[in-house]
Amino acid sequence: MGEIPSDIRAILEALARKDISIEEAEQLILSIKQKESYQSPKEKKYEKSFLGKEFILRKGEEHTGNVEAVNSKIIIEGTINGDLEIAFCDVSFSGEVKGDVQLVGSAIKWNGGTIDGDLELVGCTYSGNRPKVSGRVEEINNFFINGILGTVKYLVVKPFLSGIKVEE
Repeated sequence: MGEIPSDIRAILEALARKDISIEEAEQLILSIKQKESYQSPKEKKYEKSFLGKEFILRKGEEHTGNVEAVNSKIIIEGTINGDLEIAFCDVSFSGEVKGDVQLVGSAIKWNGGTIDGDLELVGCTYSGNRPKVSGRVEEINNFFINGILGTVKYLVVKPFLSGIKVEE
């Protein structure tokens, strides 16, 4: 899902080492997110984040900005003018992304479409007709990665994210 900011990465690493509790990690990440939300209107990006929710962009609809999702159901039939970053989601894709697409540990149903940037797949399962990609395509999918992603999803991500409220 792209590059994790260094401050959040440090928190997750401390959590993995059990230097801090899940509650402490949650509070630290929420503090960082609140700080980021105090940008001036000119600096503010139009990003949508989804945690355990459904995001549907129907044909003819357009979203400007990045879309990030974790543990959600995602249907992209329209156009995203930005990047699409997804982890542990069920995805149906037939639309267009005018940026990069990064998918981690997700189940994807391709129905064509286009990606104007790079496509990165890590530990994903997929079927159907893959979209036309103008950038590079990277895929990492092996037993070792899938084992790590399964452990991360069920032992770290779900319990850690269970108390975080994502607001649009």
